[in-house]
Amino acid sequence: MSREKDPPVESVASAESAPAQPDLSRNSDTATRRPNPFIWVSWLSKLMAGEKQCEWATWFRSHYIWEKVPSGLDLAKWTADHAQLLRARKAELEAEGFTVYAEDQNSFTLMGATGIEVSGKPDLVAIRGQEAYVEDCKTGTPRHSDHFQVLTYMLALPHVDGPWKGRKLDGRIIYNGTVVDVPSSKIDAGLRELFRKTVLTIGGAEPARKAPSWGECRYCDISSNDCPERIDIRTEAVTDHGLF
Repeated sequence: MSREKDPPVESVASAESAPAQPDLSRNSDTATRRPNPFIWVSWLSKLMAGEKQCEWATWFRSHYIWEKVPSGLDLAKWTADHAQLLRARKAELEAEGFTVYAEDQNSFTLMGATGIEVSGKPDLVAIRGQEAYVEDCKTGTPRHSDHFQVLTYMLALPHVDGPWKGRKLDGRIIYNGTVVDVPSSKIDAGLRELFRKTVLTIGGAEPARKAPSWGECRYCDISSNDCPERIDIRTEAVTDHGLF
């Protein structure tokens, strides 16, 4: 299983953990600081798409290794479903004459001038002559962030050693048989700047903006030990208003 892939439940940061690093200084009872900020592409994509408002949660994941709140997700089932979809799509592409690279073969890390690391692992890269596609297989409900995740792969891979280096890549999102195209024309100056700003916000030394809410906190795997503002109880409906 790719450690960057997103199960359909949004409490999936526990399935996206960056590699543990030695010699870390303690931050709290449960968290230890990473030597360099580390960011998965899928963490960025949710912020770039506007699906997450609490930038601090992703900033914290980037800077610390922490004791995660259990998600309750059936990770084994999700892994099996995702693997089945990926294998089927890989077979389709190979039948069409593409050379296909899968998961770990596509793993990359970009390091910026300030030491921030951005890592990703696209499901599939398919190449046939001058055609080159980055594909991600999704078993859950389509989300806007899926497009930003694939766009970031398309932006990054041409800078990475491999058969994709220097190529113009198009993207595709595979939703259980439905193929959604993500054209290379989407890689423009606006997308590049959004990516840059998001990386610097999440990877920067200054803690990012915190916006606790029940809607996001209930899916967050950062406990109240590390985030005292965490909201675990939904606000009750107001009944004594007389408005209707």
